[in-house]
Amino acid sequence: MGKIVIVDPSVAGISGDMFLSSLISLGADERSIKDLGDTVLRCIDGVSHIEIGFTDVIRGGVKAKKLEVKIEEEHTHRRGAELIRAIECIAKGVELGEEALRFSFNTLKMLLEIEAYVHGRDMNEIELHEIGSVDTIIDIVGSALALQSLNLFNAYTISMPVALGGGYVKFSHGVYPVPAPATIEILKRGKAIVVGGMVDGELTTPTGAALLTNFVKKFDYRYPLFELEAIGYGAGEKNFDAIPNILRIVTGRKIDEVINYRIEDIVVLETDIDDTTGEVVGYTFEKLLNSGARDVSIIPIYMKKNRPGYTVRVIADMKNYKELARILIEETGTLGVRYSVYSRIAVPDREIVPIELEINGHKRKIMLKISRDGRGNIVNVKPEYESVKEVAHELGISLREVLNIVYRTIDRITQSKSQDNKLQT
Repeated sequence: MGKIVIVDPSVAGISGDMFLSSLISLGADERSIKDLGDTVLRCIDGVSHIEIGFTDVIRGGVKAKKLEVKIEEEHTHRRGAELIRAIECIAKGVELGEEALRFSFNTLKMLLEIEAYVHGRDMNEIELHEIGSVDTIIDIVGSALALQSLNLFNAYTISMPVALGGGYVKFSHGVYPVPAPATIEILKRGKAIVVGGMVDGELTTPTGAALLTNFVKKFDYRYPLFELEAIGYGAGEKNFDAIPNILRIVTGRKIDEVINYRIEDIVVLETDIDDTTGEVVGYTFEKLLNSGARDVSIIPIYMKKNRPGYTVRVIADMKNYKELARILIEETGTLGVRYSVYSRIAVPDREIVPIELEINGHKRKIMLKISRDGRGNIVNVKPEYESVKEVAHELGISLREVLNIVYRTIDRITQSKSQDNKLQT
């Protein structure tokens, strides 16, 4: 629990061998991958020799692991049904757990489905060329074994944008613009975020795209807030002048597990206005809160030509910040709204509970806001303003007097419950 994995193909894309090599660099069991060759020999016809190893290479000044596979095979094209049978056979010969087996089948199935879709053929009968070689099976099953040895199948997984490359690529069906049809279709189905990249050539392959989209749960533009543990670098075949041809995979732990608080992304909206009335500002303030803003601040400022104005600052969720920005523009007439995305550390558990008090011989209920950390420890207890105000009005006493009684009661209850740190009402 709390493990996080970041796959970063934003510079040099991703291929099957780069993904597997990155996992070996992270510390995956190298011996099990090397031994995979003997099982593949028994399960795939037309192959007389397989040798699997890893070497250290330099790509763009960075040391990385590189997969080295020597294969002697009669042909490199096979039908989809042959590859499915090969995976089934290999799974019996190596120690593939349930999650690793599912990952292998899902990755291969995606490749076959996309190839069949692109070429208008049946998935089992389509004759595969580039992805029909033994290399593809080694990339898929090897990656499954490596992920299993690192215990990463249950991690929270994110990918940075996928670099595609540029120019043209020549393969068995002719010359196509990069990315190849199968690659871009796989990334589309996986809802990937993509970027062209800094070099011409095919940076991301169909196998790499299928492995990535079947492993990660989310694509994002930036790294989240987390505690680093390990970094792995996997090298591609080519050595580019402009970029290091490497895939980086980073593992760590979520900060919310380390510090017992939740990490979340929020958006802060801001705009400066100087040509509106206080009534409009007040109305906008209320509308923003009623429309889902977490908080709204109005800050008096002086603007150009010594005009008094306001900075309106809104804290919003990622899901509704665009709607709140629209309200700001339409209600105030401002010409634009600034926005920034921040990671926020917040208490993970907040609730409102009633507590019964006796005030001047009258029993009344006050609502309390209780916040707890990830272990259930109480961080803060605060009376809800509206319920305190209502009691003060009903009993004809000051708000301050009601608050004093409430806080004395809270202190008494929390002290009596200090052993289990639970507030009972």
